[in-house]
Amino acid sequence: RERAAGASHRPTRRPHSPKSPMGKDRRKEKAAVDEALGKQQDKYGKKGDGKKDAAAPEKSFSHQECRHILVQKQSQALSIAEEIHDGKITFNEAAFKYSEDKAGAYGLLGWKSANELDPDFWRAALDCKEGDWLREPVKTQWGWHIIMVQGRKTLKKK
Repeated sequence: RERAAGASHRPTRRPHSPKSPMGKDRRKEKAAVDEALGKQQDKYGKKGDGKKDAAAPEKSFSHQECRHILVQKQSQALSIAEEIHDGKITFNEAAFKYSEDKAGAYGLLGWKSANELDPDFWRAALDCKEGDWLREPVKTQWGWHIIMVQGRKTLKKK
């Protein structure tokens, strides 16, 4: 087969159709509605206070993977939580910088069952959404905690 002089070997493209098969991007509309309803959003796109939706069905689990920032004063915990929420620092950076946790793991507690954690800490962690952190510090016998729940699962006994 021979091509005419100057003819391209590529097939011609059709112009982009305004009716794309992907549908309309409604993120801007949703953001405007959320803003009108007063929903807060932090730097990472997380809305609300970090607490779970009460209507969501709960899967059973025996362990939670938690991180925390431990300080002795509520005022300090509140200012750290505000820094994280405003996007000035990440949770992990704040844990490394501020946590007074004596374990030396910079806030990483790992997979813990209810009997391995302070009861107040465990109850507060149950209210937290998986992959999020509680905006309100929690008081235990050890001090004030800002809690992040990274995951939940049932671990089999060995």
